[in-house]
Amino acid sequence: MNAFASTLATDPFHARFGCALPRTMRDEITWQHMSWTNFTDRFSPSTGPLRLGSWTADSATGGRTAFDATFGVGDTIIACAATTYGPIEALTSMLHDAGFRIEILAFHQQIIGDETATFVLAEHDGRREWSMGMDPDAHLSAVRAVVAGANILHR
Repeated sequence: MNAFASTLATDPFHARFGCALPRTMRDEITWQHMSWTNFTDRFSPSTGPLRLGSWTADSATGGRTAFDATFGVGDTIIACAATTYGPIEALTSMLHDAGFRIEILAFHQQIIGDETATFVLAEHDGRREWSMGMDPDAHLSAVRAVVAGANILHR
């Protein structure tokens, strides 16, 4: 069995959806037969210091989009807004303003049936972590992946 086939054999995403994880993510992580539950707990945590409440987008001038979001941080709800060319630029700006500074180093999306899976490699203070988000809407999938990354890096 070649190295790629061996990696797929232990990849919980491939086992569930028949699609490989991004190569760089596969290469950097030792899977050792991780279950789907352990995979989602690790890369798409449902708990953490940051919770996404709402996310909306409306057309703005100059080809930009006005994004509005609410986040829960502890017991506080914060409202954020940013007008940018894309949702990730808006989200990372909002997160920075809320004290969750991260840099996106790699970004991958795959269509899985009716959903989009987004994988993000993010960094904060020299620590790098992969995260995942899934949603029928590709933009919201990306938002979920970045929020997951912020939660992983700011635990």
